[in-house]
Amino acid sequence: MDNKKIKILRKAKQIFTSSNPLIIENGSIVFDDKIIWVGKDSDLPSEYLKLASKIIDVSGKVILPGFVDPHTHLVFYGNRIVEFELRLRGFDYLKIREMGGGILKTVKDTKNATKEKIKKYVKKFIKKFIEYGTTTIEAKSGYGLDLENEIKILEITNELNDKPITIVPTFLVHDFIDDREKYVNEVIKNLEIIKQRNLAKFVDVFCEKGVFEIEQTRKILDKAKKLGFLLKLHTDEFYNIGGVKLGVEFNAISLDHLNEITDNDISLLSKSKTICVLLPCTTFLLRKNKYPPARKLIDSGCKVAIGTDFNPGTSFTQNMQFVILLSVIILNMKIDEAILASTINSAKAIDMDKFVGSLEIGKFADFIVFDFDDYRYLVYNSAINNLKMVFKKGKRLL
Repeated sequence: MDNKKIKILRKAKQIFTSSNPLIIENGSIVFDDKIIWVGKDSDLPSEYLKLASKIIDVSGKVILPGFVDPHTHLVFYGNRIVEFELRLRGFDYLKIREMGGGILKTVKDTKNATKEKIKKYVKKFIKKFIEYGTTTIEAKSGYGLDLENEIKILEITNELNDKPITIVPTFLVHDFIDDREKYVNEVIKNLEIIKQRNLAKFVDVFCEKGVFEIEQTRKILDKAKKLGFLLKLHTDEFYNIGGVKLGVEFNAISLDHLNEITDNDISLLSKSKTICVLLPCTTFLLRKNKYPPARKLIDSGCKVAIGTDFNPGTSFTQNMQFVILLSVIILNMKIDEAILASTINSAKAIDMDKFVGSLEIGKFADFIVFDFDDYRYLVYNSAINNLKMVFKKGKRLL
């Protein structure tokens, strides 16, 4: 503890801790780069008042942990706004892809851009994440589709980490161009290089009909697990092909999307430690009707997290507040459940819960301050950004 750096947020109307107790009324937080003390202001030790270099009055405001976004495709170049408009006019993805759109447009744009050009482009997105309260994100590769460009994306991801938010890198096996089996074999070889260079913490596979099906996904996961990667899956978004069973078998840290899961899948998940990462923005923006069954998952004892699925094609948003709103209104989650899903559960989904996701002594001083006096206003005052302050490792970003 560096006495010169101690700061205090005092007299918040509510502190939503995402821990126990869940809500502290009239609370204060003492911090440097980590949380030193949190509790009722009336219990604040006087020694901290003497040592503090700065005391900030947050009377009448609400403090939450910084949001943790557990599923983004952060690093790419170019937009797909033409594709977005075509979808609004009724064009399906295959037709758009035939016209030169879809993921292959992003792959082409990203390959053709330099690292410095991409970093400058991505920094604008990071700024937007901060403006809506996100202080930690997971970021997937996947727009390279060859070793050189996947490495370029992962290198950019690592270079942007802690500048200023935490970015956790994932190697995503996203799609293929020609021969799927050949590509799977190339990926298996490339995993060793990515591991040797310490470029990714997770390996994720798009396990879906027509992309990477069960046995192809199994080959990739088997190699990744042997190399020591933590595992994730995009699965059962459009079709149920048995992705949940495979993910649970491999002790995946998270399974993402899950729109098409069955009651048997939910039973399997409820007996596992795997986190269910739900991505309602994607379903909403694709104008699909079938959302993941959040209420049934939670009532069955599954751990649920939520994320933006930020990407240039199907979910071009950096706004976790919007994700919380959709989760409450459409997924039938309670407001406190949605906040937990965007903080501590999301942190668990990216193996960061020892450091972020809740306001507990010893964790990073990552928190956000809203200009309202009840945490439920986050949804009640819909589509309004009432965020006033953002702190990352004790440094004020907003």
